Parts: sequence; C-alpha cells; structure tokens
Amino acid sequence: MIQPLRAVHRRVFVSMAFVLAAVLAVGLGARRPSLRVNSPTPELPASARLLKRSDTVWHKNAIQTEFYADSNGPQQIYVVLKPAKEFSEPDLLLYWTDSQVQGKTLPAQAHLLGAFVAGKAFSLPQVADHGHNLILYSLAHQTIVDAAALEQLP
Repeated sequence: MIQPLRAVHRRVFVSMAFVLAAVLAVGLGARRPSLRVNSPTPELPASARLLKRSDTVWHKNAIQTEFYADSNGPQQIYVVLKPAKEFSEPDLLLYWTDSQVQGKTLPAQAHLLGAFVAGKAFSLPQVADHGHNLILYSLAHQTIVDAAALEQLP
C-alpha cells in the first residue's frame, strides 16, 4: 500500500517542479512595465550664474536652495536643492505653486517639476512676480514633507 503512494508522490513532486517553474516564468513575463518615466534632466547650462543662495526658506528641514539664471535666456530660472541630510520619506516629488500651502494636502494648481534628487537642477515655470511656493511631496505617504515660501524670485 505504501509503495504505490510513494511512486505517485514522487511523480507529483517532479511534475510540480516543472509546473511551478513555468508559472514563475509566465508571471515574470506578464509583469507590467515600470511606471517610472526617465525624463531628461535639465542640466545647468554653462552660461548659468548664481542669483541667490539661501538656507532659511524651508519650514521644517535644512535645505540649501540655490537659484540660477541663464545669461543667454534671462527669463529662465533654475533651482538646485541640497539638503543637509538625506530624507527618509519615500517617493519625493518637487512641486511649484502660486497658491498658499495649507495643511498637508497638495494644492490643486501645483505644477510638478519632477522627482526630487539632491543637487539636480529644476527648471522653474515663468510666472508672475507674486508669492510662490516650492513643495516637497511624498507620493507614498500622500502628504507634504516640507514647503518653502518664496516671496520674490531673484
């Protein structure tokens, strides 16, 4: 009685090894492609000059903020953020908005500048000269990590 059951058991385990390997291969092949889109990062042009450097514009974190202007196109302004310490929040995005930041929700008019990377140059939109805000937003936590109020661009 035991010998026939052992033979069946052995055949089932050998066949399961092939079936599970095939399921794994099909599952890996059917995965959705990565949702991250690698957009070209704007680099600071060689003709960029430093307009302003500030360490005190952010509310909660120590982030050195540098503003650059391109001498070939003075209307174009770039911002480079250099945090004093690495952020522990996942999926940080940098937003730009004209409206006031209230609470921990992102304003509806916020303009996405890109995924936050320390030292990366972000091109700011050309807008009117009234108050602006930079917002660091954690996509995973759906909350504002920090905000910087800029009264006037350099």
